Amino acid sequence: MTRLWLRMRLAWDRRHERPRAWLVAALLLLLAAIAVSASSGAVSLPVSQLPAVVLDDAHRLHAAVWQVRMPRIVCAALVGTSLGIAGTLLQTVVRNPLADPGLLGVTAAAGAGALVAIVLAPERFELVPLAALAGGLLAIGVLWLVTLGQRRGAAPLRLILTGVALQAVFFAAIALVTFFYADRAPAFAAFAVGSLNGVGWNSAALAVGPALLGAVAAVALLRPLDVMLLDDASAGGVGLATVPARFAASAVSALLAAGAVSVAGLVGFVGLVVPNAARLLVGPDHRALLPMVAVGGAALVVIADATARTATAPLELPVGALLALLGAPYFVHLVWRRIP
Repeated sequence: MTRLWLRMRLAWDRRHERPRAWLVAALLLLLAAIAVSASSGAVSLPVSQLPAVVLDDAHRLHAAVWQVRMPRIVCAALVGTSLGIAGTLLQTVVRNPLADPGLLGVTAAAGAGALVAIVLAPERFELVPLAALAGGLLAIGVLWLVTLGQRRGAAPLRLILTGVALQAVFFAAIALVTFFYADRAPAFAAFAVGSLNGVGWNSAALAVGPALLGAVAAVALLRPLDVMLLDDASAGGVGLATVPARFAASAVSALLAAGAVSVAGLVGFVGLVVPNAARLLVGPDHRALLPMVAVGGAALVVIADATARTATAPLELPVGALLALLGAPYFVHLVWRRIP
């Protein structure tokens, strides 16, 4: 009996040793990215001096680090975490590694809401994140009414097609509003390509709510997420109500994506790249996968934003464009491998 227990314990330790090691590595990468990002800018400082600068409000660089760089780093981490978890949930719901939060139409809806705020109140930029979040939540409601509220349930293909249709509608709305208000289009340009320029602690406070609520809800869905990897018949056979579970995961994914877009604009491909890379490292078990995508997504966006700020200084690249340069080739790679 003792030998059997020891074998089981060794098997458990071996199975969990690799995910823990990769999670620790991702955490170290995130901490390093935060330190380098906070130390880099128009005026750089050694990483070793960073704690003193943050704690000493009389230091000449305190305002630059604490009021400009740190809110941006926090927003980048929250955006990466939100999009990483959102992509994981959506790929599980539709059982397709090519799925992305944009498929639900949430990113386009959030962009349309932001553009409406820019057009109607161009002098009140603080309304843009709130309008973007409202647009994303509107997409959730439409998705429920059109697809998930039907008795036939929410088959993965129906969910994807409805999301693509919603995305097309909201992108058409963006194009029409931009056409009729072309004089205000430059104000929307940064939001459309994805940017964290100008975010502050108010933006971080706005982003932390959806990110925290979505992460807690995703943890609560751990067992249904693992079961949803099976086909619907098998999932139903083990007692999972597939339609409510799929709706819950989709709603959480949409909330996370809307919260991220409301702060950073139309940032894409994080929800595609991070979950697939994390699965290669820690496997499909969501108990290991969700923490990995949360930390990995945060590290990716923090690194991308730091690169956007410093690569072509004093000019600043849009972080959404940098992430697209990474995500588009990876998407092509996935299509080439997965689709015959």
